[in-house]
Amino acid sequence: MEKKDRLARGKWALSFLLLGLSSLLPAGTNGQAPTPADAMALEQQGKLEEAARAWLAVTERDPNDAGAFASLGLVLSKEQKYPEAAKAYRKAIALNPKLPGVQLNLGLAEFKQGQFEAAIPPLREALAANPHNMQTTTLLGLSLYGAKRFAEATKYLELAVGADPGNTELHQVLAQSCLLAKKYSCALDEFKKLQELDPNSSAVHVFTGEALDGEGKTEEAIAEFQTAVKLAPQEPNLHFALGYLYWKAHQYDEAVTAFEAELAIEPRNAQALTYLGDIAMKKEDNAKALELLRKATQLQDDIRLAYLDIGSILVDQKQYPEALSTLQHAEKLDPTQSDVHFRLGHVYQLTGNNAAAQKEFAKVRELKEQEEKREGNVSSKTNKNPTP
Repeated sequence: MEKKDRLARGKWALSFLLLGLSSLLPAGTNGQAPTPADAMALEQQGKLEEAARAWLAVTERDPNDAGAFASLGLVLSKEQKYPEAAKAYRKAIALNPKLPGVQLNLGLAEFKQGQFEAAIPPLREALAANPHNMQTTTLLGLSLYGAKRFAEATKYLELAVGADPGNTELHQVLAQSCLLAKKYSCALDEFKKLQELDPNSSAVHVFTGEALDGEGKTEEAIAEFQTAVKLAPQEPNLHFALGYLYWKAHQYDEAVTAFEAELAIEPRNAQALTYLGDIAMKKEDNAKALELLRKATQLQDDIRLAYLDIGSILVDQKQYPEALSTLQHAEKLDPTQSDVHFRLGHVYQLTGNNAAAQKEFAKVRELKEQEEKREGNVSSKTNKNPTP
């Protein structure tokens, strides 16, 4: 649930301004070319378009005037013409990198365009120049979040929340950053604070459930999603998420009820159809499973589990050529999963292609060894400072 704040983009190009507006530039107080004082006066009068043309005239007269470019950028920003403002700010910085406030203004202009990666470097420069500026700290945290650099974002968002503890939106973004960075303890702390601020928020219960699930606390996660469903019974995807947790906990009857409730809200939910098909397969109702799974793949062709299950059913039905192509599609969707390689190896064995079968089984061993190594690394890190 990433939050985007894209404000209106301006329609001028700065190059057009530079090339095409010279004949429209406002005259100065004595009929001469406008001066910085004229431009500032126009700005104070709220005549932003005229002020921008005046500052443009100043930059044309003196293309090395960093302050004039910075002022031009500021006026363009006030007009919400952020791409043009950013160009003016960059010109100012190129002329004078130490000009106060311009890096922050550039970062803000990029942020308001939704150009989060572009906003990060100038905001870092602005924060280095003024480390205690909370506006810059917050903008940098939000930009990192927008750029999906969640682990880095938490560092700055924690500072921002500490400076403004009553800001619910900041708590939400920090909580989501922690969750997406798999910092589950941090996420749960923030969601607990949000629940205290708004105990009837279904979204908070959803995020809390996701954090609990990330910590392996599936039953507690189920309880949070049950609460979320009660608070917002018609919210799309809530019943599916609850059903998935039931499925994960092998509570298949409850999962079926949840997935069917999701389909009552959104009949084209391919994920819900997939998991219903998987449960039908587990209950050895292959005809029903195939019907559900094929419908899911018709709606969405990138659900690995659907193709994996269809392939497995086709193997049982001895339809080997179709099973092979279906499992190969599942493998393309995610070649890092050992189960699909095992099933491919089994099909190759059944069809007499022993060389291909051995290749797939070797891949299974390789992937499992990698998984065990990763788990061993996590375990060693966890036990580096064991509690006595």
